[in-house]
Amino acid sequence: MAYIDINGFEDLEQILQDMTITDAQEKKAMKKALEPIYEEVMKNAPESTGNLKRQIKTSVKKEDFATVGRVKLGAWYSKFNEFGTSRNKSHIGFFERSVNSTKDKAIKILTEELLKLK
Repeated sequence: MAYIDINGFEDLEQILQDMTITDAQEKKAMKKALEPIYEEVMKNAPESTGNLKRQIKTSVKKEDFATVGRVKLGAWYSKFNEFGTSRNKSHIGFFERSVNSTKDKAIKILTEELLKLK
């Protein structure tokens, strides 16, 4: 009779069980990872009346099996600053630039935080 002998499987199983991360730990790591993106968006946001900057918020929620972090622009007119309008084609694009410039840093922070928990 043929069989496969796997040595160390119990050790692997124990390591995987020890790596269990709670939802609270995931959320905490995600909040830390969002900080550089939030700071960059705040730095690059246009400042006319200041309402746009005051309404930039972060949130971390559990959706299905994933922990999702968001940086939201709460001002209704923020989309016009980002993409332009039919009459004013110029756009600032501050949000996309901010996210693109800091996404690698955010991923690095998230990875470090999650690996620190194991």
